[in-house]
Amino acid sequence: MLPLIQALEASAPGHALHLYSSYARPPRTIPYSEFPARVAGHAAHYRAQGVVAGDRVIFPFETSLEAIFGFLALMEIGALPLSVKPLAMSTHKAAYCDFLQEIARRYRTHKIIATPGIAGLESGLDLLPPGDADAILPGVRLRTPAPESLAFVQFSSGSTSFPKGVPITHGKLVANLQAITGHDGRTLADRVTSWLPLYHDMGLIGGMLSCFSVGHDLHLADPRTFLMDAIGWFEHMSELQLTGSVIPNFAIDYALKQLEEADPTAIAALDLRSVRSIYLGSEPINIPNLQAFLDLMAPAGLHRGVFLPCYGMAETVLMVTCVERDTPPHIVEGPSGQQAISVGAPLPGFEMRLRAENGTLCREGELGQIELRGGSVADSYFEDSRTLRDDAGFYITGDLGFVQDGQLFVTGRLSDRIKINGQSLFAGDFEQAAERVAFVRQGRVAAIQPGGRLVLIIEVFDASVLTHAEESRGTVARTVLERTGISLAPSQIVFVKRGQIQRTSSGKLQRRNMTLAYEQGMLLPAAARGTA
Repeated sequence: MLPLIQALEASAPGHALHLYSSYARPPRTIPYSEFPARVAGHAAHYRAQGVVAGDRVIFPFETSLEAIFGFLALMEIGALPLSVKPLAMSTHKAAYCDFLQEIARRYRTHKIIATPGIAGLESGLDLLPPGDADAILPGVRLRTPAPESLAFVQFSSGSTSFPKGVPITHGKLVANLQAITGHDGRTLADRVTSWLPLYHDMGLIGGMLSCFSVGHDLHLADPRTFLMDAIGWFEHMSELQLTGSVIPNFAIDYALKQLEEADPTAIAALDLRSVRSIYLGSEPINIPNLQAFLDLMAPAGLHRGVFLPCYGMAETVLMVTCVERDTPPHIVEGPSGQQAISVGAPLPGFEMRLRAENGTLCREGELGQIELRGGSVADSYFEDSRTLRDDAGFYITGDLGFVQDGQLFVTGRLSDRIKINGQSLFAGDFEQAAERVAFVRQGRVAAIQPGGRLVLIIEVFDASVLTHAEESRGTVARTVLERTGISLAPSQIVFVKRGQIQRTSSGKLQRRNMTLAYEQGMLLPAAARGTA
């Protein structure tokens, strides 16, 4: 039997998955006791379409019952789901077809689940219709896979190249889930909420499968529910007295603006005292925004130790380090003089070291590249004969940071490091500084360095600020100087129309693509009239 389903079958009666299409409407509730029969029913559906053990199936992972049970069913069969992003409204269909065809070519498959999101899409692949959400086949004993057998393939963020497939074995999946749930000490009494996309490791493993592995209630929603109603998500947590969640940093930035404009009495009316842990990861944490968010939500009873900054990646299944529960943000000054926040110590089983630019191992407080060994680190990428590790067995992550008092502080990606006047800073330092300006859109700044020259690409809330563009650039430049000590000329600040800040499927900035667009003159400047 699949270990996850085994855990659900053993969980106390009354626990369930609650799936929301909107926080304003009641959810669809599926008791965990029904999961084995539903997985068996979906497995029978796919077997009838010719899916057998060993088949590779491209799986656009939408947030639906059909997708969730279809994913578990393919693993039950012994087929291999290639978990990819579904087609988004902001993605051109031709580009998405190219993406699917490249996945099919690289991983030698022609089968794809025909989810509603790709209806009518000319992908050139063999479409397998999804199963009925209520397909049930009771009385079937599910198989028990070997720990070394593959469960599914998840993909890296693709911030600097085409996403790489990471093969996840059943054994390493279970090991990382146990490390996560053991770290936060969750029990059947917990009630977790998540709206993260299921095609991404943080949403699939941190948001959903970790809940299944314990068997406590999960309140799951499509990402659009949060994007359309961020305040509604906090009302949802308050009403149901939920205990935990997992979010990327952008959720803090995104919600903060709405909460700052909300009636303070409405925030005070929320009751978030039950929330005991919210994992915070996926991208660099905007420290000033996090502090402002905690201050703003204090009247709602959200305590300052609720956030658990963590560090992980697809190559390790998910989580590698995390702070301890009930610990207020631990913020220090890093080697570059910029603030850095602790993401905790390595979880049991992981070994971590940092290596300086000259190849020597770092001492405490020295900036270096993070290298990992043990734990749930993958052996290699999928369909790639090259090992993922060096001769000593370490995976070289490409992330930079430093260690202080046994705690890891991640400062940025090696590819995002920007050296100016002998000072080593990161793209995120400049982006977060610019975002402190009131007219700059949160999460809509990209710091690039074409030809060695720093340039900030910025989207603004209202194009009226461009009526006095030079003054607006001066405001940004002064703020950046105050926060980083680096002076920018007006020509290094470029205001662009909305929708041109490119991100990966997991929300990470694609700075390499932004650099190419800038160099090729493809960025559209924001207009001084109308909306940017």
